[in-house]
Amino acid sequence: MDIKMTYTFLSGDGTDGSPAADYTGMAMTYRKHLIEQGILHDKKAESTGDIPLRLDFIMADSKKGIVGTEEVVVTTVEDVDTILSKTLEKDISNINVGLYGWQKNGETLAKPHKGSFSRHIGKEKDFKELMTKYKEQGVDISYARDFVSINRQMMRFGTNAARHVNSWYMLLDKQYVLPYNSPVTEFGFAKPSRSVEWFEKIYKLASPYSSSLTVGGISDQLHSSYNRDGVETTVSEAMVMYQESLAKANEDIKLNLENPNMYLWKYTDRYLQSPVITSQYVFETDTVPFLQMVLKGTMEVYAPYSNFSFYTKPDILRMIDYNLSPSFILSMEPSYLLASTVSADLYSTEFDQYEERIKEVYSTINEVLKQVIGYEWTGRHVLENGVIRNSYQDGSDMKHIIINYTEDAYLYEEYRVEPLSALVITGQEVH
Repeated sequence: MDIKMTYTFLSGDGTDGSPAADYTGMAMTYRKHLIEQGILHDKKAESTGDIPLRLDFIMADSKKGIVGTEEVVVTTVEDVDTILSKTLEKDISNINVGLYGWQKNGETLAKPHKGSFSRHIGKEKDFKELMTKYKEQGVDISYARDFVSINRQMMRFGTNAARHVNSWYMLLDKQYVLPYNSPVTEFGFAKPSRSVEWFEKIYKLASPYSSSLTVGGISDQLHSSYNRDGVETTVSEAMVMYQESLAKANEDIKLNLENPNMYLWKYTDRYLQSPVITSQYVFETDTVPFLQMVLKGTMEVYAPYSNFSFYTKPDILRMIDYNLSPSFILSMEPSYLLASTVSADLYSTEFDQYEERIKEVYSTINEVLKQVIGYEWTGRHVLENGVIRNSYQDGSDMKHIIINYTEDAYLYEEYRVEPLSALVITGQEVH
């Protein structure tokens, strides 16, 4: 595959209507380029009403038992039903859901391709009834699965695991980040051909009664695979395999992808776990919502889970600033039950602790962002240190969102923006 590059030169401050020579202009130009290339599709007209809320559930995982391993269930199908009912009662209706650890043996040890169900979590007919019931109420519930990460407790590596050019397995050792008594600490990467095969099996299982599928692994990992005769699957071939498989599925269902790579954006309906901080690979003076500006109006984009200390006032303002919808991962039982599993990093998920916070976080963000649904994000300016003005435009109608991260009130024209708050200014006209 030959590399192709497109150069676009920007100049000016944007007052003449052309993209400004700054990161906002770069984002708008890149977005336009991706739309022209068919990688992104403008869906602003499809977005109305309230912003969406993402509720994921961790249902089960496995831990070491006296003999072998033991399934740890923290959320059942009935529990999901209870939690969603309570959430809908709080006047939150635009909800979509991902179910993690829904298979027998839970998130870590269940085979990616197997539609095996545990009576402790719920039988397949229970999942069907749950998804059908809430589909009628406009709530989309999906199975969630990582189709790349595998381990030897889950399956044999022989014909399933990808190998380096030296024929060694590609391995990731997590013994220093997982609990000392975790059932597995070493993980492999599935061959791209296997990942596609497993994805298609779960897609065929879910599509008759679910409107979407939540995909991990394939979405953000890309690798080749070798055998004794040389290269088995190149990176370019893996990319095409993923694209073709997801494109076919996307004709029937929506795809919720975890932090997807750009070559899969064409098939992404919901972008999960959007980054909100710098990678810290290089020194930077500031972080800006470049990615979010590019994607605005082409798909739903969600913030990292608010459970894990991402729910303070500055964090909520960051979601407003970056135009991100909130997300939570929940369980019915206390999360300490997962302490001896690979899911131990989900250390705060119990619904009882977050029932009111979900309403608080969602309502605060929705009150602001629902006013610019269907608008194009046209500019972002730092008015002073800690005060941001985001500009949105729909035809001749312009709206500004002033985000005040500081502890002091800020006066913008005749408008007072309270400390640690955001204000929408409407009625602006573009001539």
